[in-house]
Amino acid sequence: MIKKVEPTGEVCIKFTDEEMSKLNIKEGDKFSIEEENGKILLQKFCKIDVDMSEWNRDILEFLISESCEKDISINEVISNVIEKTLENEI
Repeated sequence: MIKKVEPTGEVCIKFTDEEMSKLNIKEGDKFSIEEENGKILLQKFCKIDVDMSEWNRDILEFLISESCEKDISINEVISNVIEKTLENEI
């Protein structure tokens, strides 16, 4: 699929309703962007639900500590831990 990037001051790629349906994307979806051989690759983020109710106190304290030290949200800390774990598994 070839798309034209419109010079709007921000990067803007428009999809038709048919393209969005075919690609299983909807308004508000978020993507990571990578350049590969002169092409732009959009990778759709997927949402996961994490139940923290059974996590022990040490893990919760770690999340809070990392969040405060790095000035990022706890969601970002959890995301970073998951990404690092997946990188080590692959």
